[in-house]
Amino acid sequence: VQERAASHRRAAKKFDSGSDETMADGAAESTKELTDEGAKVTTVAEGTDATAAPPAEPVASPPESIAIFFDGEPMAGKAETWTTEHVADAATLQFVGPHALPLPLFDKAGFSSAMGNLVGSFPDLTFNATKVAPTKQEDGSWAADIVVTGTHSGAAFTPMPDKLPAIETTGTAVSIGPETFTVWADDAGKVVKIEIMPKEAGNPHGPPGFYLGIGGDISALAPPA
Repeated sequence: VQERAASHRRAAKKFDSGSDETMADGAAESTKELTDEGAKVTTVAEGTDATAAPPAEPVASPPESIAIFFDGEPMAGKAETWTTEHVADAATLQFVGPHALPLPLFDKAGFSSAMGNLVGSFPDLTFNATKVAPTKQEDGSWAADIVVTGTHSGAAFTPMPDKLPAIETTGTAVSIGPETFTVWADDAGKVVKIEIMPKEAGNPHGPPGFYLGIGGDISALAPPA
């Protein structure tokens, strides 16, 4: 009796996207990754013939500057480093939309000062307290509807000393939002623009929202149109 020994060889092959080779009747897996040169598809096959389903689309990641902003950690531990290393000198911040108070356009110095003022009065100030992941927009910006929180356990607070009297420490926990935060970064990965849009009429927002949250009266500010 003549015995036949059938050997089955396992071969792993990798194919870049655009390969003309077709695989059938075998196990295969494709992956897709984003590189500086564009999207790259790699297929790993077992057997001489295999097929693979289309790879899942890779999830884009925001630049570090934007990831830090949206990471849901208190600003006290990162504000100085973030503004110094990850925010462009020409960066601006603005409240926009039909429900926004008529607040000025803030330059980098202006919003850094406003943030420092908030942290001084609300030491646990946190943007994106619920850690909502931002999504990339068609124009390249990153946006998320986020909640901003803070406890008035620090200094007396007023967002506008020339218009609103300071309120002594109340111990009040304040939560405002969700508001739509949209952040843009330049080619160097630094934040160049932030827009904040209240989602509904009457929604407290920005530093005046925190003032309102601790019992302040903001009627001295013109209501949004």
